[in-house]
Amino acid sequence: MKIVAVVNQKGGVGKTTTAVTLGHGLALAGRRTLIVDLDAQGNVCDALGMEKWSGLYSLLIAGDTVGSRAASGRRGLDVVGSDKRTVEVKQVLAGRNFREYRLMEMLGRLDQVYDVAILDAAPGVDVLQISALVACTHFLIPVALSHLAVVGASDALASTASLKKVGAYQGEFLGILPTMWERRTRESQAQLELLAGQFGRLVWPPVPLDVKAREAPSYGRTLWEYAPGTRALRGVEMYECVVGGYGQVLSRLTREVWG
Repeated sequence: MKIVAVVNQKGGVGKTTTAVTLGHGLALAGRRTLIVDLDAQGNVCDALGMEKWSGLYSLLIAGDTVGSRAASGRRGLDVVGSDKRTVEVKQVLAGRNFREYRLMEMLGRLDQVYDVAILDAAPGVDVLQISALVACTHFLIPVALSHLAVVGASDALASTASLKKVGAYQGEFLGILPTMWERRTRESQAQLELLAGQFGRLVWPPVPLDVKAREAPSYGRTLWEYAPGTRALRGVEMYECVVGGYGQVLSRLTREVWG
């Protein structure tokens, strides 16, 4: 099973939208997919129209690989939900030895059940974000095209560098995913150029700012269901070609993770 962590130490950069959109996209493509919500806000369940429950507590504390998962109502897509009890999960793990390896251990027991797990990590540095980086085979950093979000990406990379020094991390850095791209604004374009200058080919196709991406969770639907023709999925036309969108991101993810 491939494990893809979606991380950034700053909030509001589109991590959950990215995790849910890519997760459902992979399921639609026929891959058995599990989304694991590591954030106490439980936004993955909101985005999928599911009732919040602490599947994460069941998985990491009770060690229940069956009861921790629920079908999303979409073929091939299951969820380990999160809620306010996730705070308790972090407190319990804090008192355990090798706590950062617990998530990797439990996901290992599901290796034959799913083709891929998408980990939606909360912002900030805590035991669950470190656990996600330790467990993942690959990680992707969504970055809203603003100065502070770009700084958050650098901080996340610094965390992985620290883990590598102690041999706790073996995952592959897939790249930077620019989100909330407004091609007509100077700030957005300047930050995109900054990322391209700093990370080169590791900068992925940008996801255009799109009101549909904000609306879809309120209806409990993914973008593939709510607005399949929207530019957040399909990109925008520039220079006689289509640029960006989660469709292109999904294609690149498939190539880079499975070859």
